[in-house]
Amino acid sequence: MPSRLVFVYKSAHKLRHYLYLAKKDDFQDVPDALLNAFGEPKFLMMFDLSKHESLPKVNPSDLDKALSTKGYFLRIDLEDPEENLLNKERVLKGLKPLTLEELKEV
Repeated sequence: MPSRLVFVYKSAHKLRHYLYLAKKDDFQDVPDALLNAFGEPKFLMMFDLSKHESLPKVNPSDLDKALSTKGYFLRIDLEDPEENLLNKERVLKGLKPLTLEELKEV
């Protein structure tokens, strides 16, 4: 895979929503409705995709294809690591895991 810089932004409105762009601060390829729902993008980091054979939560070839065809890639993390850690601890103590609704009340 040739060298490709990737620019990652997090959502100001939505937790665990990330937008990957092919060009820094270039949101012209992102649909307006998606950008409005995403909120103001906050720059998070930049990396060279060609230097990574694997990435956490993203398939590098899927990311490369999306950036080549659409100019952006949206990642939504459905699980929060802290929620998982809490439930793992509960299971270790013999307690039942909490549902997402119950976790929101904690």
